[in-house]
Amino acid sequence: MKTTKAIRQYILPGMKRVEEITRAVLRYIANWVAYFLAVLILKVLNHVELSGRENLPRGKDRYRMMLTSNHQTLIDSLVIGLGITSLWDLLFHQKRIAWNTPDRKNFLSKGFTKFFCGLLKNIPIDRGLTNRDDIGNQIHGCIQVLKEENLVVFFQGTRTRNSLIGKCKRGVAKTILESNPDYIIPITLIGIDNIMPIGVGFRWLKIRSGFRGKMIIGERLDFSEIIASKSLSENAKVTLIRNRIREAVLKNYQV
Repeated sequence: MKTTKAIRQYILPGMKRVEEITRAVLRYIANWVAYFLAVLILKVLNHVELSGRENLPRGKDRYRMMLTSNHQTLIDSLVIGLGITSLWDLLFHQKRIAWNTPDRKNFLSKGFTKFFCGLLKNIPIDRGLTNRDDIGNQIHGCIQVLKEENLVVFFQGTRTRNSLIGKCKRGVAKTILESNPDYIIPITLIGIDNIMPIGVGFRWLKIRSGFRGKMIIGERLDFSEIIASKSLSENAKVTLIRNRIREAVLKNYQV
């Protein structure tokens, strides 16, 4: 009985603490691995040009950012992460590294991909939900992140199959309406689909080389008047936000 008590009081909590520290170390390393994977694919094998970095907040203000982007490939998060994350952030401020919203089926279902992506800052998203409670829970997870940290969302909900920019999903607008991030920043990705076409899937060795692409960080969006409005219904606010996000990304897009 005494041995059992000792295990509960000392050994088990100690093991839990070791697990937490181990996971934190692995997460730190995983962020570096993801960064250099992005450098290899997007700077060494291909050339993705970045513009508009001046539109990002600086230093200690780089929190509560929501970055809304079009969606072309499975490596879009790497593109955005490379564009908005500095080596200084990786070394000393990994809290500034943005959370992502990957499809659970693609990134968090099985194998090494599940293990590796589980270490990164990801909120698993289930596409095609119809139950309001389930949808609300996903939105709530994004809102919780935006209380203190940064979040990348692909406002179309899924990758484009025709190089066109689709409509912004209601859940993205609802997240903005309920969390009111300090910064809402549109991002336009161009030509990334040439590097990793839709049919490649997770066959990483089939990622192409020798292509050029662009990531454009647009000017910050301000929805404060819409959010504060007492004359607009919630549905009208959601519609306005959805339209303006798409327009801001479309503004810089070239087929």
